[in-house]
Amino acid sequence: MHPGKVLRLQKIWKQKRAFIIPYDHGSFSGPVPGIEDVVRLTERIAGTGADGILVTPGVLKSIAPVAGDLGIMVRIDGGFTKFAHQPTDYQPFYPVTEALKLGADAVIVFTFIDTPAEAESLRRLGATAAEADAWGVPLVAEILAPSLLDNHFGTNVFGGKRKNADIGAETLAVARIGAEAGADVIKTRYTGDVAGFREIVRSCGARVIVAGGPAQKRKAASAAGGAEAIAVVLTLEKGVIHPTINYEFPDPKCDLDYVPNIARDAAIEYSMSNTFGFGGTNATLLFKKV
Repeated sequence: MHPGKVLRLQKIWKQKRAFIIPYDHGSFSGPVPGIEDVVRLTERIAGTGADGILVTPGVLKSIAPVAGDLGIMVRIDGGFTKFAHQPTDYQPFYPVTEALKLGADAVIVFTFIDTPAEAESLRRLGATAAEADAWGVPLVAEILAPSLLDNHFGTNVFGGKRKNADIGAETLAVARIGAEAGADVIKTRYTGDVAGFREIVRSCGARVIVAGGPAQKRKAASAAGGAEAIAVVLTLEKGVIHPTINYEFPDPKCDLDYVPNIARDAAIEYSMSNTFGFGGTNATLLFKKV
């Protein structure tokens, strides 16, 4: 691998795994809840144990002063928005060289498989891979199982889930296709099957980052305990205490050692997760670093 790619990937993959927070959604949907103030959002992320962020060139220009040591992944393509009646292929709208000037550690493009734009999309991926190789910039291909495209974009124009579709088999195929076209990293959706996804990672031929799973119409309350337990384990692993957000005005009568708004580095040996559910369904988990 080009030494430039190795060095830039190390800025994102600071350890064996990387936790990357994407907020490039505005180029498709406009200001969705949670990413209206990208500067404030970036300040908060920079104070956590996150390894990197995924943004557009326009957002990167605004957040650069507060990005800290976050790895920067820049989306350099686009082509349609939530208002499009008939989505087509994405098109390159920002050259790799210009992303480099902005300080990008990696660039990302979307690739559409099993759509009318498939051939052009793969040609574009290959051309971008060649440009990225020439400049030593890691290239990420965001490439999904065809049956998940409508779910991902919130549309019904890609044909939905195919009859008798095997999401695992589709993902296995498209991940390898992206790597064969020259991508250094594949961003794809989790299939819901641990063993199956492990095989996808093993046979892909490139690094794999997980872009979540199929969106579900359900409240997050049922999963809040699991999410909290994951955060607790990450606290032990990374040595970073996650902050309590929006804590602006301390109560003098509650003089405790809070971690407001900005994460804190600390050597943690034990951590506890308390989950108090509706109807008295309560659980407490105590974790120890080993």
